[in-house]
Amino acid sequence: MNKILKKYNTSFILLSVIAALVVGILSPQIFESINFLGDLFINLLKLFALPLISSALLSSLGEMGGSLTKLKNLARNTVIYMLVSEIAAVAIAMFLFNTFKPGVGLDSSLILQGKPSTPSNEHELHISDFIISIIPHNIFESLSKFDLLPVVFFSIMFGVACNIIGSKSKPVVELAASVREISTKCLHGVMLFAPIGIFVLVGAGVSQSYLNGNLQSNLLALLNFVLVLCAGLFLHGLWQLVCVMILSKQKLFDILKKSLPVFSTAFGTSSSVATLPVAMEAANQLKSKPMVTRFMLPLSASINVGGMMMYEVAAALFFSQMLGFDLTLEKQLLLAIACILGGMAEGGIPESSMVSLVVVFKIVNIPISAISILLPLDRIIDRLRTMVNIFGNMCGVIIVSHLTDTDNEHRS
Repeated sequence: MNKILKKYNTSFILLSVIAALVVGILSPQIFESINFLGDLFINLLKLFALPLISSALLSSLGEMGGSLTKLKNLARNTVIYMLVSEIAAVAIAMFLFNTFKPGVGLDSSLILQGKPSTPSNEHELHISDFIISIIPHNIFESLSKFDLLPVVFFSIMFGVACNIIGSKSKPVVELAASVREISTKCLHGVMLFAPIGIFVLVGAGVSQSYLNGNLQSNLLALLNFVLVLCAGLFLHGLWQLVCVMILSKQKLFDILKKSLPVFSTAFGTSSSVATLPVAMEAANQLKSKPMVTRFMLPLSASINVGGMMMYEVAAALFFSQMLGFDLTLEKQLLLAIACILGGMAEGGIPESSMVSLVVVFKIVNIPISAISILLPLDRIIDRLRTMVNIFGNMCGVIIVSHLTDTDNEHRS
């Protein structure tokens, strides 16, 4: 039975998504009694995700040996790629929404609700607050709160220290490597129950939207927004896919076939972190270097969420157009920077963009009530964003693998 589940797990996941769509519309009330199964599945994924992230970073850094040349080159290429990816994401959103202007001409009373939109600088984004937020005063508190960036920061510093110390840190590095393997095995076991968890998660989102009385009107009002956003997400994933095809010399069909479990898991869980073990396995199958995979993918899952950043820029521009705001290029660039920083701080967990939108909307003086219009569709849009995020991160690992000569650096 276990072998059958492993062999046909991807097919079962796809069938569960289709079944969730059908049942969510025909019998939405059924998910009220089984909704806890979706939460249970997410909790199980999160339970082993943080140990995997921390141990993978620590062990990969510690296993690099005494020379830091490898670390410097790998870290440099990783940071460059993530910055390029994030800038590309917000640039695509700015180009599309300034070109097609899907928000122009829509009824602004939909979000104003009879109240004027007044300027407010109450929630300005300060770089100092962002920096402080990623440096924990208590790593165990960060672990208990599932704060990813502080955990990533601590793991990197601890791993670098192990690398510098050398042989004396070997027991710690070996322990981290063991925790990494055990966490991966546990997550693979959890993924055997993915079809059930994904059926409940997707079905609950569909049923909630279906039972919402204004779903149809919201769909009509947001149709242009969704189409333009999806075009942006497609373009963002496309340029990364093309880079992988060129550098790794792999065929399009082979890449997409091996990425199918990543797409299905990301769509079902709506979490880059939860999809991490599947993405790591797929990246290794697509000719990435294991060391680059272990170092870059956990870090990217927490920071490089271009789909979320694109979504926030798109939403801000869309509602600004609806309200008749004429945002200058300078204001849009500040908005883009805020979305990049906000996206980095939120991490790869489901629906965290709702928190960032509060900050982003305040920057351009959009009423926070506008978020309520996005809520009915956010569950589905969030899944599409997550698919692009984790696929882009996986492509980044493959690209950096081909740009970083880790073997020669290790011998040096």
